[in-house]
Formats: sequence, structure tokens, C-alpha cells
Amino acid sequence: MRPPSPLTRRPRATAFSIKELLDRVRRGSIRIPELQRPFKWKAREIQELLDSVYRGYPIGVLLFWQHEAPAAHLEIGPVKLDAPQTARALWVVDGQHRVTALAGVLLHPSLDGEGGSGDFGLYFDLEREELVRPNRQEPPPPHWLPMNVVADSERLRGWLERYSGLAEHPEHTRTASRLGTLLREYQLPAYIVEAEARETLPVIVERLNIRSKTLPEAKVLQSLLEGRNPEHLSDLRALSLGLEEMRFGTIEEKWLLKSVAATQGLDITRSDWSQLKGVQDVPGALRQTERALRDTIVFLKRDAGIPHVELLPYKLPLVFLARFFHLHPEPSARSRELLARWLWRGAISGAHRGESAPSVRKNLTVLGQDEDEAIQALLTALPTAVPRAPNLRDFKYRAAETRLQLNALLALQPRELRSGELLDVPTIIGTQGAEALRQLLTSVPRLRPDDDSVQLKSLMQGLANRIFHPEISGQSLLAAIEQASPEVLGSHGISPSARKALQQGDRLRFLTLRLKLLEQHVATFLDSKARWLESDRKPLQSLLIPNEDES
Repeated sequence: MRPPSPLTRRPRATAFSIKELLDRVRRGSIRIPELQRPFKWKAREIQELLDSVYRGYPIGVLLFWQHEAPAAHLEIGPVKLDAPQTARALWVVDGQHRVTALAGVLLHPSLDGEGGSGDFGLYFDLEREELVRPNRQEPPPPHWLPMNVVADSERLRGWLERYSGLAEHPEHTRTASRLGTLLREYQLPAYIVEAEARETLPVIVERLNIRSKTLPEAKVLQSLLEGRNPEHLSDLRALSLGLEEMRFGTIEEKWLLKSVAATQGLDITRSDWSQLKGVQDVPGALRQTERALRDTIVFLKRDAGIPHVELLPYKLPLVFLARFFHLHPEPSARSRELLARWLWRGAISGAHRGESAPSVRKNLTVLGQDEDEAIQALLTALPTAVPRAPNLRDFKYRAAETRLQLNALLALQPRELRSGELLDVPTIIGTQGAEALRQLLTSVPRLRPDDDSVQLKSLMQGLANRIFHPEISGQSLLAAIEQASPEVLGSHGISPSARKALQQGDRLRFLTLRLKLLEQHVATFLDSKARWLESDRKPLQSLLIPNEDES
């Protein structure tokens, strides 16, 4: 039997602080293979791992394989994120459960002041100085510190500022700060393997005796070595299905075709698709388009803040972005920021309607330039004037202006009115569409003596009378709003004074106050995205003059 090949580069021994590990998880540079064995730890094992970290006990060595990774939607325990393509991802070969447990507890996506629910929901009792698990039937005591704020010094400081027992127990501040420091600075030893040969990594794993017994031989490693889907894409249906795992919704075939044409340098403004017949390697073109669209989707969700294709004001940017990421697969952080400004400015101004075919062709052509020059050209082609204030009184789900407003509404991270859990926006939009934006008042209520019926009817037609929320069985949404916590109401753009008006039966005042709050929020949100008055300078790195003394 032929002996395995030696490593051309020795495994790199290193150590990650928990802070650095969590930063890498957030950035999407740590990946867990899709075919890795299911997460089997229960609440007890998760709590014991965090307790070991708190007490300074060793928790083992991590093993990573450094290799490229495509853009993807990742779920690590309760943590969901969208990761861009990277050439140097760290794939977890040994340590899946430890990485998932640490990320799941310390990055749990719940409200500040809550430690999260389920097996990953943990608190630290500041009086007894130990990790504790909440009773689901009762709220946690004030002196229980949620573990999902501990690893972030700013969030921890914010929690302590709101802590009701601070004056009576100043020592709790020291305890919490010490806990945060211990966790953030805890070092996890790790090996990083950079093997390229397919036969080498499985040998390493087998000799470490960590091969999964629940999967066929080396299946996990094959999933790493062969990629997510080794089979060639053969048609648009396969392309569409591959993209749906990104949880961005279904992209219409028309826009998939245009994206394929754009990546291949063809004219997307032509309605005659016979030009695609000239593409010699169709599977290759589809693979290129899938990679570009996966990067596009991550950009739209993470950088631009648009959670679903249904919420794109215009679809044309999909095609521009597919070509951009095909030509510039790993743009700088500054380029991504400027590209997000281009997206929002074009949507707000209406420039992305794409009414002028010559302009569309010209702008697609400039994408072939240097990355920085391409983005500058795109920005220059847009209007520079700050648009008028948004009109929230005319709700039309398919209209671009309404979709802009919906993105602002969803940026509040709406929560279930009763449980306070974050709503799954992509799933709800994907299954319910326009019906997910439910009317609060479906008919004109009995008017009070001083009520203006015309104004009330006008308000009922706009965003102030809509809420993003699933239907509640056996209870009206208005009744649920009257009983919800202030934090949950804030996630729907409802102020305490608006809720009070609702409780007093003043429907007109409720909608008026909510409209005022939403108008301010939408305007602020759109300005923060477009950044009309800020400099669009290139990245500083591109402005540096090369050293001509080197020869």
C-alpha cells in the first residue's frame, strides 16, 4: 500500500482567544462542514464547557483545515449569519461541539438583558458567582447576568449601567468585569493544517482517532475536499435550488438568465436569449454565476441589510452585483461600503429602474475596470440630490417606495409580541409575502366625538396600520400589542405613548403617533444607508503611491 504523502507545510500550532474566535465566527471565516455530525450536546454539556472556561480548565485542542469557502448562509447553534466568500477559511475538523457551544451561548441573538432560550440560554449569578440556567416559567432575577453580553465589553457595560442592583451591590460590577475578562482572554490551543492533497487530511484525522462513527467513512472530510456540490450545474433550476439554501428567497428565472449573461460579458438588455447559445461551457458558466450570486446575496443581506429578494426595491442591481462579484470576488471593506451606498442611492432615487438600455450597458461595462474605479464610476452615474421625505401613507407592497419602508421597518428586528423571540424574516416573507404585513385596523372603528374620520381612513391605508407579524390564534394583534413589553413594541415601531392611546381606545391617536415615529425612523434609516453627504473617496490603500525606489 502506498504510504500517505508528507505535508509540504507543517501544521501551524497557534492559540485563539475566545474574543478572536467569536470575531472569526461573526465574519464567517470559521466554517463547519455541512456533513459534519449533528450537534448532540445537551444543556448540561454546554453549561459544563462554559463553566470549565470560567474556572480556567483546559477544554482541548481545536483542529482546523485552512481552505477556501464559498459565500454561504451559516447556522451555528442559534447563531445565523451570512458569510462572504473567503480564500482562507478555517474549516472545523475537530472541535465542532466546542465551537458551536461557545458561539451559541456567547453570541445568542436575543435582546440585551436576556440570556436566550433553549439549551444555549445561560446566565451568571453575580451573587453566588456560578453559571445558572433559567426557569422557563419565571423571569430571571435582576442579579443574573445574561452570558450573551459578557464577551462584548460594550454590551456588558451597557447591561451594568441598566442593572437595578448596582447601587446596593457595587461588587457585582467587579465580578461581572472579571468574568468578561476571563472569558474574552481565555486561550484555546489549535492546529491549522494547510494540506491540499485529498488523501492527506483523512489520514491525519484517522490517526487522531476522531473520525465520526455515525457517518460513512471519511464522509465529513470528503464534503470538505470535494466542495458543497461536486456535480455540475446543468440548468437554471439547479442554479435556483442551489441559491435557495442562502435563505434569500427564489430569484426569478428572468434575473437568473440576465445574471448568467452578465458574468459571461453578454448584453443583458437584449430580449433575445439566443446569444447564450454561444456559451461553450454552460455548466462552467452556471457555476461561475452561482458563485457570483452567492456573494451577491451575502452582500445584500450583510452589507446592505436587505433580508429577502422580495424586499429588493428593484431587481436590476442583482445583475450588476453578479457581474461585479464575478470580476472582483473579494472586494475590500471600503468597496463593500461604497457599493452598499450605490445600491441604496439608486433605489431611493429610482435610478435602478433601468429604463435606459444604453446606460445599463455602459454601467455594466465599467465594472470591468479596476475594482475602485468601477465603484467610483457607478456612484458618479447616480443623482446626487437628497430626495424628498418618504410618503408612508400609501402602502403598496410591490412598489419600490413601500419596499424601502419595509426594509426600515424590518431593521428594527421585529419580535413575536407574546414570547419576545426574534421573528424569522426570510421564512415569513418567503411563505406569506404581502400577507406577512398585516393590517391592525381592518375596518373603521367607532369614532370618538373629536375624531377626524377622513384622517383615520387615510392613516389606515399606510404603513402605520401595518405590522410584520404572524397571525395569532385566538387573539387579535391589537390585544397582543396592549399586553406586550416596551422592548418588543419598540421592535415594531410602537412607542409607549402609542400603546397607551390604544389601551384608552383612541385608535386615531395610536396611528398618528406611530406614523410620526415611523416617518422619523424611515428617514433616518434611509439616510444612514445612502450617506448622501459623506465622502465617497476610494480606499486609502488605493491612494498610496507605490515605492519606486525598489528595483
